[in-house]
Amino acid sequence: MTRKKLDWKADVTRPTGKGAVKQRFTSREGQDDLEIDTTPWGDGNLTVNRAVVAQVTNDGDAGQAFRDLEVLAEEYEDAKARGGEPGKRPAKT
Repeated sequence: MTRKKLDWKADVTRPTGKGAVKQRFTSREGQDDLEIDTTPWGDGNLTVNRAVVAQVTNDGDAGQAFRDLEVLAEEYEDAKARGGEPGKRPAKT
């Protein structure tokens, strides 16, 4: 499997700090708009072109949720690059 690093940027229009409930990161690969949303308690979603394609729950913290979803995003884009149509993945618990 070929790994490519997606260039994630924090959405600075959303609140950050202690009171922030969700953090959003965005990336673009070809025609795909990717978003990762995470919560401080470790839940998160990977969205591609406004469709949720992966979720994690109870991942410990936002950092771990982001790392796990980042891997899933790279796998998703790798599958598309190989000519396959990536499907929805089950939630990771």
